[in-house]
Amino acid sequence: MREEPGAAEATLDEETLRLLHKTVKKVGEDIEALRLNTSVSALMILTNRLADIPRVPLETAKTFALLLSPFAPHLAEELWERLGGTKSLAYEPWPTYDPALTVDDVVEMGVQVNGKLRSKVKLRRDATEADVRAAITNDPNVLAHTQGKTEKKFVYVPGRIINLVVG
Repeated sequence: MREEPGAAEATLDEETLRLLHKTVKKVGEDIEALRLNTSVSALMILTNRLADIPRVPLETAKTFALLLSPFAPHLAEELWERLGGTKSLAYEPWPTYDPALTVDDVVEMGVQVNGKLRSKVKLRRDATEADVRAAITNDPNVLAHTQGKTEKKFVYVPGRIINLVVG
């Protein structure tokens, strides 16, 4: 992550900005809970996303270096210095995140038919039961397992799962 001319003016798209804030939250929480493998995984996901954009903003690169420092301190210090850091990362505050950016408006939910996952649908987090029914009504994977059967029970846990019991 070399600082290039114009890197300070570069901006992140909405999806990448949300991923950055989610990563800051996850790494911070995971370090406190000693879930180090999942922290590294979150950093790898962020790295892959940042590799896809033409210019990484300077502040984003600095945030990444701070997040990396507990896992690869020497490498993070080198990155920090190349990004214009004047003092050691050890004296820098941990990055903060915006809680509003860590919550997705649209979530992917599993659709179960008789307890087995048959499909997945993307819906707004606050979707009503009517919205959910409308979304799964024409799903071919759901139809294949419900066609010609009567619905005995419909369970919808908002933002989590949809379950149909048919017979």
